[in-house]
Amino acid sequence: MSSLKASRSLTDLGQNLRRARLARRFSIVELATRAGVSDRTLTRLEKGDPGVGIGNLASVLAALGSPGVLADLMSPENDAVGLSRALEAVPKRGRSFKSGKPVQSRDDTSAQQDTPDSNRGARKGIAF
Repeated sequence: MSSLKASRSLTDLGQNLRRARLARRFSIVELATRAGVSDRTLTRLEKGDPGVGIGNLASVLAALGSPGVLADLMSPENDAVGLSRALEAVPKRGRSFKSGKPVQSRDDTSAQQDTPDSNRGARKGIAF
């Protein structure tokens, strides 16, 4: 295993699986049968062996009554690092304009056209 942290996480996972099995009073043989894996595979999982397939882990979690735990590991709602990175990408302020002129909204321009002063020099008809 390339990372000490990853190796430690697998060891912790194995210990947690063992505790969950014992809390449910399952023997290794009984849990392995329920999960559809061999006794040796379950033992390797409980020791934190990185070579055990993720499908076997999912089967054991389902047999322990926690099938959704694996899917929840990195769900967007639970990913603190991903959420903080996404918040960093949000613009801090609105769009700035280079011309320096204030931008008029449609409501401002239509209100200006309705005043009598603005219509003094205007010609009737269509302007192109």
